[in-house]
Amino acid sequence: GYTQPPKVAVPLASGFYIGLLMKQEQRAFDYHLLVHPGYSMFNPIAFDAGAYLDEALQYCRQNKVDSVMGFDCFPAMLASIIKEELGVAGPNSWSTFLCINKFYLRKTLTPGFGPIAPNASVPDSFPAVLKVSDTQFYVGTHIVRDRSEWDGAYADVKSGLMGAGVEARQEFYFKWGKKLGWPVDWSSKADVVLMHTEPCIQAVGEYQAEVVVQADGTLVVADTGDLDKPEGSPWIVAFKTPGTITFTPGLKEFLRGVAGKMSELGYRSGAMDIEFMRVKGDTEAYEVVEINSRYSYMGNYLHMGCPDGALRSSLHIEQQTPLEVRNLLNRTRLSLGADPSTLPCRDRPCVAKLALMVYTNKRGPLDEFFDCEALNGFVNDGTLDGWTGKIVYQRKEVTDFDLRQFGGWAKVGCMLATWENRQDDMNKKLAEIMKALFRGRDDLFLPVVLIDEDGPGPTKLAPDALQDPVQQKKPQTKPQTQEVANQAPPTCCTIS
Repeated sequence: GYTQPPKVAVPLASGFYIGLLMKQEQRAFDYHLLVHPGYSMFNPIAFDAGAYLDEALQYCRQNKVDSVMGFDCFPAMLASIIKEELGVAGPNSWSTFLCINKFYLRKTLTPGFGPIAPNASVPDSFPAVLKVSDTQFYVGTHIVRDRSEWDGAYADVKSGLMGAGVEARQEFYFKWGKKLGWPVDWSSKADVVLMHTEPCIQAVGEYQAEVVVQADGTLVVADTGDLDKPEGSPWIVAFKTPGTITFTPGLKEFLRGVAGKMSELGYRSGAMDIEFMRVKGDTEAYEVVEINSRYSYMGNYLHMGCPDGALRSSLHIEQQTPLEVRNLLNRTRLSLGADPSTLPCRDRPCVAKLALMVYTNKRGPLDEFFDCEALNGFVNDGTLDGWTGKIVYQRKEVTDFDLRQFGGWAKVGCMLATWENRQDDMNKKLAEIMKALFRGRDDLFLPVVLIDEDGPGPTKLAPDALQDPVQQKKPQTKPQTQEVANQAPPTCCTIS
């Protein structure tokens, strides 16, 4: 219904996204990238969100943008406020806030889960999880196994993520929550909770479901994923799509309830990444871990983290070009109220996308026990799509602080791969890669093993798996096509 390419604003697009977006050869939209040099997803609370949002909102009004979207969780939060102020399509601010603030998610979506301790007071029992608002991935999440680990974890959070900008962020949410009518009982900014502790779920498996809520509330499953951990460890070593969990009637009911509730709260024309666990016990039961207000990172053309220390396979780039960056077409269509164009579980069901975490328990110079040349070889020959090095990899040293972040383990980085979805073949390849990276030693890393708790057999994954059979609205059986007109490169506006 647009006579001109729709204008789409993208808050807090990072420099890496900007570079790839500028190189996109096929564009049917006029993107406005509202960048800020001071923002980092690894330290989001220190960012002055209030001043940025005021200027971004003014820009969007002056330029009469048609929609707003964010690539990551906090930018999606800002986008939801701007969209609500402009009256355009997309998830509302309250439902998006629940995704980024796990304390209010628990109070609203899972009120029976607990006990929940606001402001991260010492939990009554261990293991426990300490969570900080406005974060994603494991940023701001500490699994504390016992009382002896608590003081160190709490001190790291208070001096790190919660070390600057806390009052300003509380003021930001207090202002906008009141203005937009969020159902909260805040009487002052001090009432806004930005960190909390909760019990550690005792589970037999952890998974994700990538669910798209269309404009009319129809739930469409884009993909599922496994979050695998070594036996006896709480740390995730592998994300894999598609997932191996079977869509039983019980799982359908659970996911339909979670996604349906979010839709009722105003989450429409958007994708959500629901992370959940299957609870230990004799009966089938599930529990929400968290919900992210974005597409999952799995299977994206871009999932290389920050440019420092990131490697990308030339073969992978060649195969992907000129495919979209980070579900760009799907995100844009949803932000304009249209249905997504592609669904991995329908369009590429036999392809596995993997993000593989490399941890070590060894302190000292990294080069003494980790083979960077072997890593480069796996990337260069296309075995791996890419590698994102964490701080440990970039500084080439593992410290005591690094080891405290994951209970005696330090995260070196993340390997990315696209392989044929054959479990045994993938695990064999992973064992060879890990042993090569650690120079033949098998006692210096967490094993990276893909697990299928359900065993072989069909998972019954399908786009319409969560739809009411009586009122079923089937997605297209073939991917949509769209006439693409090449537009000028995106407009890049720096908001200071």
